[in-house]
Amino acid sequence: MRIFILSLFITPLFAVNLISYNIYDRNDRVDLMLSFDSAYSGEISQKKEDGFILLTLNDMKYSKEELRKLNSKLVDKISISSKGNDTFIMFQNKENVKIDLSSVNDKFGLRIRALEQDIKNINFNEANTEDLSKTTKTNIEYDYTNYILVMVVLIILCVVLWWFKKNLNYSKSNTLDFSIIFQRNLDRNNQILIFDLKNKRYTMIVGSSNLILDSHEISEQESKIKNEEKSFDSFFEENKKRIQSIIEQRKNSKS
Repeated sequence: MRIFILSLFITPLFAVNLISYNIYDRNDRVDLMLSFDSAYSGEISQKKEDGFILLTLNDMKYSKEELRKLNSKLVDKISISSKGNDTFIMFQNKENVKIDLSSVNDKFGLRIRALEQDIKNINFNEANTEDLSKTTKTNIEYDYTNYILVMVVLIILCVVLWWFKKNLNYSKSNTLDFSIIFQRNLDRNNQILIFDLKNKRYTMIVGSSNLILDSHEISEQESKIKNEEKSFDSFFEENKKRIQSIIEQRKNSKS
């Protein structure tokens, strides 16, 4: 009994058992999924010949011999067999394929993937010097075209910015010459406003009643007292009652 129990712990040190497998046939690949009874850390070697690829899994046992035919454009057959402490997996190929290996489930499984070999990589070293020079020339012409397009876009952008700046400066130079000379509240909703615009002076009531009381050309005397508020204060006091009566008439006419 003790010998049997001891053998259970010793056996995994020498070989791992393949317990099951699954094959998944896809359009662009064929996956062979292997499951083991313990974590597998053995070495895997690969031998490739015309028409087949042979994988050798060292320290791996399998109790059966398998042969599976596939309806795949890449792989025709897959065989699995074991001899001694090694397991052999052979792919019989229809196309030139390559093998990808990756561990899964903490090394309790292995995915073997057959993919179509990149033909461009195979024939790269066989390409002649003339073909390579043509490819290089095409790439240079393509990059040069992109460079020209970028420069044209930048030039157009510079022209647009220059035009925008020129028109902005023109609009600034033609802004209205507007200045407020006097401003006082008449009541809660209206105020009197005196301002100069384009060499003319306007007297207005703004608020709930928008009325132009007076407008005339600015004289030399008025331009001299432009900033003297006393004159406008006296004007405001003298005409306040008249202005308020105008507002009342305006309200009555609306009602």
